[in-house]
Amino acid sequence: MNLKDLEQTYKEMGAKIEKLKASKLELSDNLKVIQYNNGDSIPLAINNEQWKEFGENKIGAYCITKRGDYFYNWYAVDDSRGVAPEGWHIPGDEEWKDLEEQLLNNPSYGGYRSSNGNYFNVSSSSYFWSSTVYSVATAWSRLLNYTYSDVVRSNYTKSYGFSLRCVKNN
Repeated sequence: MNLKDLEQTYKEMGAKIEKLKASKLELSDNLKVIQYNNGDSIPLAINNEQWKEFGENKIGAYCITKRGDYFYNWYAVDDSRGVAPEGWHIPGDEEWKDLEEQLLNNPSYGGYRSSNGNYFNVSSSSYFWSSTVYSVATAWSRLLNYTYSDVVRSNYTKSYGFSLRCVKNN
């Protein structure tokens, strides 16, 4: 698939493609998918109890906020069926170091969903998963803080709900 075809595909999804250094391509909008690459549905958590249950059972899940943002727990990121579109992947911790500047140049508000299902920081920051494990219970992520205009590397509980960005496979 060439760049023009990719742009059309992701335009239909409401996403944009940005060129990054080293000829990498990144989706400049947050991912909004409801199926894994094999066609299986990603479970949708419509209330706090479901969100908490999916996290406790280490089941990949997503939710949609009132503003239309999609948050995924880390178990969806790590699922072998693949949450990123074919030919793309969720960036690892090292790749995020290259993406941080792009994130600052193309911010999106959203906050996050905690493991108990509550939403936080919806107008002051955005949180993004990396595909890299930090520990048994946590994974690396990035926090874009609008108050300070910076990106913070941190690790959070895998049952939290964060936004996702994708990078084109080499």
